[in-house]
Amino acid sequence: MSETPPVRSSLSERDREQGSHLADVALVALERGCLAFGGPAAHIAMLREEVLVRRNWLSEQEFLDLLGITNLIPGPNSTEMVILCSYRRAGWLGLLVGGILFIFPAAAIVLA
Repeated sequence: MSETPPVRSSLSERDREQGSHLADVALVALERGCLAFGGPAAHIAMLREEVLVRRNWLSEQEFLDLLGITNLIPGPNSTEMVILCSYRRAGWLGLLVGGILFIFPAAAIVLA
């Protein structure tokens, strides 16, 4: 007599975890994009507090490594940091969601 394989749910554990990480990234990026004022130095300080202290997404060394990378490439450091932290948390989709939701509030204000 052969055993029947277990029934699989529609979402695997990995898919649920990815969705949870993506929701975290979306919330952090949108909050920083809407509420963070003071320029890149202030944004990065607030981002550090959020991803290191509150959410424990990265270690101090990982955060500093990402900050070093953003200082090597041209562009706004705070935006690059949000995008890189989002990528580390939720992969390529996190990179897109984090970047869009961080940039959108400022872009909408300027367009208005």
